[in-house]
Amino acid sequence: MIRFVFAFSVTLFAMSPVLAQPVKDAPTANHSVDDPETVVRGLYSEAVDVDALPMSQRLESLFLRERDYLEASGHPFDRLDFDWMVNGQDALITELGIETMEVPMRDYGDEALDQFDRKIVTASFKNFDSPTMIRYYWVRERSGWKLDDVTGHGEDSMTWTLSLLLAFGG
Repeated sequence: MIRFVFAFSVTLFAMSPVLAQPVKDAPTANHSVDDPETVVRGLYSEAVDVDALPMSQRLESLFLRERDYLEASGHPFDRLDFDWMVNGQDALITELGIETMEVPMRDYGDEALDQFDRKIVTASFKNFDSPTMIRYYWVRERSGWKLDDVTGHGEDSMTWTLSLLLAFGG
């Protein structure tokens, strides 16, 4: 029985690209984070592995669909032909700035209350002297903060959305 549980756990672990081995103190897909800004800062200091980001069920399912597409098509590379964290193939990050904006969800009952269950964490930097901005969209789920989407904008005026690239290709 123990061998079956171990084999099942290893198989499940290997199947999901978002469940890669986390670095020390990094969040995992099943782990919540207290502060999305700290996680984004950790991505750029390499203290957090991008594959260990806690993702919303929606975004995680898109990554799983991409994995299934690769397996079915036999293509050796996925449809994301760049590193979405730096908006390029390679990176030399300078002048990193991180800002967080809380996004209220309104409750229009008898009393309008702001509930801050969404955050946008923006990373602005130069990648090889090219101005770049990556926005990380976070949602608070029952289990904690999860990454729900990412958008990028670079010097070439091309804007992309991670969920759309995963769903429809680039």
